[in-house]
Parts: sequence; C-alpha cells; structure tokens
Amino acid sequence: MAKTLTIELPDEIYAVLEELAAEEGKSIQELGAEWLVTIVARILDDPLEQVVGSLRVGVPNWSERHDELLGAYLRQKAKGEREDARA
Repeated sequence: MAKTLTIELPDEIYAVLEELAAEEGKSIQELGAEWLVTIVARILDDPLEQVVGSLRVGVPNWSERHDELLGAYLRQKAKGEREDARA
C-alpha cells in the first residue's frame, strides 16, 4: 500500500526540482518520489553492506563512510594520483 510523505524544501531546491520535472513532463511530486525510491533501492542493494565490519582497513569510520571514501579513491585514480594519497 502506498503512503504519502510531505517534505519541506528550500525555495532554491524546489525551483530546481520544478524545472527538472517540467523538462521530463512530470509533476514535482512524481519526480521527487521516483528519486527517493531510486535512492532507497540503492541503499538496500549496496553490495558493500555485506562486508562492512568484516574487514580491518585501518580507516576510522570506514563502515559509515565507505561510499564517500570509495568515491574519493576513484576520483584519485581517474586523475592519476598515487594510490596512497588520502581524501
């Protein structure tokens, strides 16, 4: 059964969402709901969640920051930086 969620957004965020929804021919509510469903699905299907806590990596808060740290590592690799550089 579907539920209704009411959220309050800053004007500048709402304006961007309004513009993007118009470009896609959707209502703001439709687009916002699609985005939220997509984000939650990604969180639920995160393959790294299966191994979080099972590895000792020597990085504080790795289990809570793995997406951020992996993203920083990939940006470094794309720029050709050394592998031991820290984010």
